[in-house]
Amino acid sequence: MARIKLGPVVTDIAGSIGGTTIQRNKFGYTIRSKPLPLRSETPAQYNIRRLITFLQYSWQALTDAQRLQWKRFLDFSGQTISRDRSIRLSGQTLYIKYQLCRLLYDQSLLTTLAYVPMPDFYTLVQIDKDIEDFLYLTFNGTVDRDTYYFVCKVSSPRPENRAFSARGLRWMDPGWFETDTYDITASYLAAFGALPDIGLFLHYSIYYFSTLAPILTGVFTGKLEVVSTGP
Repeated sequence: MARIKLGPVVTDIAGSIGGTTIQRNKFGYTIRSKPLPLRSETPAQYNIRRLITFLQYSWQALTDAQRLQWKRFLDFSGQTISRDRSIRLSGQTLYIKYQLCRLLYDQSLLTTLAYVPMPDFYTLVQIDKDIEDFLYLTFNGTVDRDTYYFVCKVSSPRPENRAFSARGLRWMDPGWFETDTYDITASYLAAFGALPDIGLFLHYSIYYFSTLAPILTGVFTGKLEVVSTGP
């Protein structure tokens, strides 16, 4: 692993070039061989990769004027990369991240950009398992699917005292069940093979996106105990 020293001309550097990755951490900047991604065979992750590939081609098929729309929208929304809040997303990154959410929600691609703010949204407060072995996500209010939706990942069971970790989280495909409850039984079984027992803890990450404009929230993370909804 090599270490990088910046100067007055180059003040910041990060990303991948070929098989090399440059990263910033608490010790400074480092350069190392690009790690190979884990190749999960779950249907959900295969679907994500397929959709991202489609969106990369879709971006290239846009006209210059259409791509400029996405670049200029960031002047309104101010969305930034996760590792440095002073650096805005590129138009292409915004396009792929946002349109991916729409495709996961079974919506068509957004073609006309609306300048509206992110609507108020409800948050995940509980993971329920009922006596018929269905696993649900429960929110603290009714998700208004006409204005926003959510994308989430969930882990296999972990110890109660373990700090949150994104390692091993898998995409869920929530199906609507009730006004504030979403069924993730099929997705969870496909990812992990068995449902968690009552009293165990799951880690999750979730973010929300507007269905009216290309705006996404930051990622909300946490851990919740699986509770029973049966008698």
